[in-house]
Amino acid sequence: MKNDKLAEAKALYQKGVVLELTEALEDPYSPKPKGARFLVEYVDDGFNIHGSWQEPASGGLCLIVGVDKFRIVEEQSQ
Repeated sequence: MKNDKLAEAKALYQKGVVLELTEALEDPYSPKPKGARFLVEYVDDGFNIHGSWQEPASGGLCLIVGVDKFRIVEEQSQ
């Protein structure tokens, strides 16, 4: 079951996809506002989405599938 969900997450959140927060991240070290955008690099085996924050947000905080609230705003161009 976990392998199926992980494969689904890796297929959905591929390199180049842009995500937008639908709820703010209340991280004490690197908070991110609602609406902040994130450019995906990859999904690791722990369901963490790695990539880079776009303006106005910055930093190295990853998103967590099933925990953080976000939506896809741009699909990967083929």
